[in-house]
Amino acid sequence: MPATNAVLHDARYRADGVFCEPPKKLDPVLVANAAAETKAAASQSRWNTGDYHWEERDVLAFARSAAADALTGPGADAALWSDSQGNALEIVDVRLEGDAASNVRKGARILTYALVLVVECRGARNGARLAATLETAEFCHDYAAPPAVSLTTTPLESDAGVAVDRAMKAHEMFAKVLKKKAVPRVAKAVADLRAHLKAHKG
Repeated sequence: MPATNAVLHDARYRADGVFCEPPKKLDPVLVANAAAETKAAASQSRWNTGDYHWEERDVLAFARSAAADALTGPGADAALWSDSQGNALEIVDVRLEGDAASNVRKGARILTYALVLVVECRGARNGARLAATLETAEFCHDYAAPPAVSLTTTPLESDAGVAVDRAMKAHEMFAKVLKKKAVPRVAKAVADLRAHLKAHKG
């Protein structure tokens, strides 16, 4: 059937008898890279073209996950001290309290947060037991100074037969370990969290 498109009658288009290139197999790597670039350039929401309008998204769960990973996640040892008899002092809970939000306006993305990190520890040594809480002062996105870390220790009911002086020595030892290891570790976790949030902007 003769072509009805006038362009196809031009000698340049029918010299080799091929009017279009045959289908080509796409390179999976190039496809993945293109998809990643499209996703990176996409708006925070479909309706917010170019992220022009002000929009706020809660990213507290994202921040909490990063804080927990910094202290007890893969590659982070929850134990602060242990011995061959099975005694140990370790981190048992990590809580991040406050607010964190990813904001966009006129194509710019800004992360805002006001957070407090609370870390709970438990220790046991030959029947003597201790609970400890490390809590940071509130730290914000617009204040770069590292927050102070407070430490509170609470002796727990010990196993029967533990002498008072022996329990006190264990508690004193735990307090020293907490000040030497736990306080700097919590401070570093805050610094790592702030850097992580800044890099990802929520």
